[in-house]
Amino acid sequence: MKTHDFLLGIGDIASATRVSQRQLRYWEKKGYIHPAKTSEERRHRKYSYRTLMKVAMIQSYVDSGYTLSVAVKKASQHEEMSNALKHLVGDRLRDFNILDDGYELDFGAVKGISEDKSLVAVMRDGQPTELVLRSNVES
Repeated sequence: MKTHDFLLGIGDIASATRVSQRQLRYWEKKGYIHPAKTSEERRHRKYSYRTLMKVAMIQSYVDSGYTLSVAVKKASQHEEMSNALKHLVGDRLRDFNILDDGYELDFGAVKGISEDKSLVAVMRDGQPTELVLRSNVES
């Protein structure tokens, strides 16, 4: 499902995030959020799924004691990090294996290291993620 096709009204955003419609309009006026679509008379706003997530994140930071401006900054930083990780995984992920107790993600060869080895992230339940170099040659 393409998230840009998933639009919600301001009431839906308010219900899902516990942020009042009045507050959402204030956040929009301050430039913290933007509707994906508005009617010609600007009375009806439609927001993207991404905006729903941003509002929820901002509110979570506010609930944790941050000021609104700091909460917006932290939410924006989190969004940037998420975009970078999405790019990394999309660009580098070569293989994905399901283990009995976790997962392995193969990120391919590492520059400056033998081309016959791949960087593999091994994620096991209840353990820290390990990064290992693994031979690409089948035995």
